[in-house]
Amino acid sequence: MIDPQCQAIKWIKNMEKGKLKTIDLQQYDFLRTLENSIQFGTPVLLQNVQETLDPSLAPILDKAVIKQGGRLLIKLGDKEVDYNPEFKFYITTRLSNPHYTPEIATKTTIVNFAVKEVGLEAQLLAIVVRRERPDLEEQKDNLVLNISAGKRKLVELEDEILRLLNAAEGSLLDDEVLVETLQTSKHTSQEISEQLEISEETEEKIDLAREGYRPCAQRASILFFVLNDMGRIDPMYQFSLDAYNNLFNSSIDKSTHHAKLEDRILALNDYHTYALFTFTCRALFERHKLLFSFQTCVKIMEVAGKLDMEEYFYFLKGGVVLDRETQMDNPCRWLDDASWDNITELDRLTNFHGIANSFEQYARDWHLWYTSDEPEEAMLPGEWGNSCNELQKMLIVRSLRKDRVAFCSTSFIINNLGSKFVEPPVLDMPAVVEDSNCRTPLIFVLSTGVDPTSGLVQLADEVGMKNRFSALSLGQGQAPLATKLIKEGVKEGNWVYLANCHLSLSWMPHLDKLVEQLQSEEPHPDFRLWLSSNPTKDFPISILQAGLKMTTEPPKGLKANMKRLYGLVSERTFSRCKKPEKYKKLLFTLCFFHSVLIERRKFLQLGWNIPYDFNDSDFEVSENLLNMYLDEYDETPWDALKYLIAGVNYGGHVTDDMDRRLLHTYINDFFNENVLNTAFYKLSSLNDTYYVPKDGPTSTIRTTSPSYLTWTTQLRSDNTPTQTSLPR
Repeated sequence: MIDPQCQAIKWIKNMEKGKLKTIDLQQYDFLRTLENSIQFGTPVLLQNVQETLDPSLAPILDKAVIKQGGRLLIKLGDKEVDYNPEFKFYITTRLSNPHYTPEIATKTTIVNFAVKEVGLEAQLLAIVVRRERPDLEEQKDNLVLNISAGKRKLVELEDEILRLLNAAEGSLLDDEVLVETLQTSKHTSQEISEQLEISEETEEKIDLAREGYRPCAQRASILFFVLNDMGRIDPMYQFSLDAYNNLFNSSIDKSTHHAKLEDRILALNDYHTYALFTFTCRALFERHKLLFSFQTCVKIMEVAGKLDMEEYFYFLKGGVVLDRETQMDNPCRWLDDASWDNITELDRLTNFHGIANSFEQYARDWHLWYTSDEPEEAMLPGEWGNSCNELQKMLIVRSLRKDRVAFCSTSFIINNLGSKFVEPPVLDMPAVVEDSNCRTPLIFVLSTGVDPTSGLVQLADEVGMKNRFSALSLGQGQAPLATKLIKEGVKEGNWVYLANCHLSLSWMPHLDKLVEQLQSEEPHPDFRLWLSSNPTKDFPISILQAGLKMTTEPPKGLKANMKRLYGLVSERTFSRCKKPEKYKKLLFTLCFFHSVLIERRKFLQLGWNIPYDFNDSDFEVSENLLNMYLDEYDETPWDALKYLIAGVNYGGHVTDDMDRRLLHTYINDFFNENVLNTAFYKLSSLNDTYYVPKDGPTSTIRTTSPSYLTWTTQLRSDNTPTQTSLPR
């Protein structure tokens, strides 16, 4: 059974209550359990298999049963075992699209239990109605049971009549038992039929009332499949249906309640859509967050009938010319062949007839549009400026200026979903701990040059778990120690951090088993299992689905990076310096300095001649140096600070002379007396938006000193070259 969301396992366990034996290939005694079940005819569930099966299962799959002296025998391993015909064997896999060999496919019955949109919509409708109108759902459940029982009773009566007719001898009229049974059956059948009619009418009324919540279930079903499709992009993007249902229930409870049903549905849909966005974004790499928002937006619009699918498919695939003999000649020398191919294929769409000819008619205007800095904001030439909607304008940008597609997509999301869907929230570790429980693994998906260990140690210190925190880097020979730490943590309520799981993939099935045991045991409420791994397709799917995933990658954009860096500075750190006025301003410029260095990387060779992995450790060391030197010297030691921060700390990464020159230019601009003495000191000569904001009170950064954080929230979300002092 192909069971990526554990639907089949639940169904099997419900159907085979009390008798089912559950095994997996990691158990050392799974063959013994199989032998006993084959002998006594009890059902067995083999779960979480991969694309290859253990060879010892071949006799069972082949049904290699032999009859010997009146006994049915099957050879399992090196033993012959009595075979009970009542024996049932279920096999499930978490893989969503497994490829099994023809030998396995012909020996088994493969059933796909993957949830479909219609089926999930029905499940979610039942959930929302049960929470919003429990009376309706209870009536619905009772009616379903009554109707099912009535129909079953009718079948039983028909079977009884057929049995008596078959057993009757002589004249049927002389058989008093048969005649009485027929009369009783007729009377009972009429009563049941009347009850069924009433029940079915009532069920229709209840269904009509439940239909009011259909838009909510439909939206939630759409969103789950958008979430589920992310697994095709990266193997670490695995999400369970159970976790999604919990999120949906939370949205029902926390969203605004309204007396009017339409307003309630609208509020619930809006709340759940954003709740899913925030839940998912902490597990996504930066390059995939905009894609997730765009896919969410498109799917919602598609179901609402607001999207021309022919145009959308062109946006995805572009134009491919199959017959160049009939293709119109390119009238513009400045336009490359690939762009002209896109335009001629775009001309074939219903709403774009004549656009290819307009390049001959308005060649100068099209050239001005093509060479503009922000073509997505510029007016299209001729009649196209007034006739194109937002998606159609995106198609033209996609055809001619692919470098601006991301900006178009961002505007499209803002206009149709809202600006908050293009501003992923900064990872809030205390909130993640609050969302987790003792059975939920917390998984860091690692990025190059980023180590979450220091942040995790700081978090443990803040929540009072520093003395009960154990960390271990996995590798050769570390498996027994890791197992011991987990078992001790479960009993004593420790935090256990197992780093670099990708270096110990052979031990991952055993870890999978330990995590599975957490679901059935009663761990200490304070226990937390933290894991970190590079992205790998061999990481157990069940752990990914059961856990909360977090990426450690720095966010994209100056605004997001500034907010994240301020999140790394604890209140105690912020208030420890003896010269708070200097410290707060220079901490701000240090955050800006670090964010600019990271942002320049996206411009490739225009940003840095050689890409460098500046990371959080560079920032933390620099912050400590800043605090220490300000405390020790009455006069600010500018030369020492600039040398240690730009020359040694960040400069230790830099190998190119011109890159080193750039680094020193930045540090000279951001670390000087003018920063302290000039009000609203400008940090960029190309943009007046960036300056050191007004100083706030000296107590805490998160509550009574909002000025720095307020400044970061007011920045533009789109990332322009001027933010990093690059000319357009």
